[in-house]
Amino acid sequence: MKKLLPFVSLAVLLAASHAPAQNPTALSAATVSPADPFWPADGKFDAKGRTSSWDGFRKKNAERRTLFASRKAQDQGAIVFVGDSITEGWHTLERDFADIGVKVANRGIGGDTTPNLLYRLQEDVLDLHPRALVLTIGTNDLGEHTSPADIADNLRRVHERIRAAYPTIPMAWCLVMPREPRDGFAERIGQLNTLIREIAAKDSRVTVVDTFTPLALEDGSSKPDAYVPDRLHLNETGYAIWKNVLHPVVAGWNLK
Repeated sequence: MKKLLPFVSLAVLLAASHAPAQNPTALSAATVSPADPFWPADGKFDAKGRTSSWDGFRKKNAERRTLFASRKAQDQGAIVFVGDSITEGWHTLERDFADIGVKVANRGIGGDTTPNLLYRLQEDVLDLHPRALVLTIGTNDLGEHTSPADIADNLRRVHERIRAAYPTIPMAWCLVMPREPRDGFAERIGQLNTLIREIAAKDSRVTVVDTFTPLALEDGSSKPDAYVPDRLHLNETGYAIWKNVLHPVVAGWNLK
């Protein structure tokens, strides 16, 4: 004889099927693991927009942040590169900046957006006592349809928190790179990059690095020869272009 589902469980299931849409910056209680030390217990982020809707993001976030925690001691005093998958995927970073004379630390997480960056900024970046910072983020926020204005508000908060902890360290803010020709990305990236320039202009120790123009076609989309087929992630040619525009800035800081 089959067992009947307890009435209370059935009621919960029925209630769940009629639950209202969630706050875009929150995750449902059913998917928030209390064992995840890298996620707010209520799934809510104190920022505009939302975290990544990619199914693998929670796992990626936990894997990367576990690695970061294990490297916390050895990465003290590094030039910290922080961002999303484009930063995470720079596998030749240490070799490409070996001549600078200062170690580098990669704090990129695939799928990351500015709400999660604000949440992890202290532990993953500021607690490293960085000599300098390279920031590249925003394309995934646009992918989640967060407005350029809201992304810029989050970036202003990132900047304020960095400067509260380290008033004088140099920073390189890389413009959001072009991506595939769909969903109005070219126009929205242009709007966000204008706002990034405005934020950076108020801080003499911030250098804007144009990582858009050398990677873009005339229509504002990404150059196929510098990207993997999705035209979002860089290939070897793309990373060489990024290095060419960023390396002189970092070298110019004379940190060694």
